[in-house]
Amino acid sequence: MTTQLDFTARKIAILGGGPGGYEAAMVAASLGADVTIVERDGLGGSAVLTDVVPSKTLIATADVMTRFASASSLVLTSETTGSPRWLI
Repeated sequence: MTTQLDFTARKIAILGGGPGGYEAAMVAASLGADVTIVERDGLGGSAVLTDVVPSKTLIATADVMTRFASASSLVLTSETTGSPRWLI
């Protein structure tokens, strides 16, 4: 008994929704495939979900908070008018 595989049906299952799996799914879909991604934790992989992106967001937030904390040093008051002047 021989089994013929049908290669005309373009259905693809991709294991893992990290950067590689996501890119493979996008390419396969653009070529007309019906794509299913199987992922336990969420699309994007650990870099997007827990590593690089969240840490960069935390660093950027800390930078903004530091700049706001020192913003009061940017104000000068004139003794003649008493109105604040901003240095840029």
